[in-house]
Amino acid sequence: MNEDLKAPLTMAGDPDAPTLGMSSMYRLFEAFIGLRERNERQHKLFEQTLHRTRDALQASFNHFAAETQRAFQQMRQELVGEKKFSLSLLNELLDLAIELNHIVASRPVVSPTAPQAEALSRWIEAVEIQNRKVQEALQKFGIHAYDAVVGSPYNPALHERVGSKRLEGMDALRIAEQVQRGYASQQPEFILRRPKVLVTE
Repeated sequence: MNEDLKAPLTMAGDPDAPTLGMSSMYRLFEAFIGLRERNERQHKLFEQTLHRTRDALQASFNHFAAETQRAFQQMRQELVGEKKFSLSLLNELLDLAIELNHIVASRPVVSPTAPQAEALSRWIEAVEIQNRKVQEALQKFGIHAYDAVVGSPYNPALHERVGSKRLEGMDALRIAEQVQRGYASQQPEFILRRPKVLVTE
């Protein structure tokens, strides 16, 4: 009986037929090969997914870096432009201020005599010319008059309250009257000087 157990088991009594052990080994190798092939396919799929993800991240980072660089350059240009604008405006106003100081310093003494009256007339004309230059300079740099609208709601950010006034038929805290006009700039749009107003009670 022990001899029978030691003898290789054959299929259908044929000594050349594969044994049960050989059949199990064949199936084991077949399963191993299938597992290896599936593992290689999954590995290739993982590498493809990894490459696509890496490329997408690289493209996203490149886009982010380009947008950041573009925003930085734009901000830098705006700052440089604002500095140039401010320097130009200050130089223009400084020139006008120096000229006005010369005009004021040369103001003639008021007298009923004809020569001095003529000098005073020339001085007044020079002041008017300088005033026109100042107004043209303001327009050149986008500075324009800013008037309060009578009847509109009072807003401390837009109006400077200098007093109160009663008006029949108008609610409280509305613009009753403009005492002095304000000025605003177009580059960028902001109020340089609020108009002075009277507000309804």
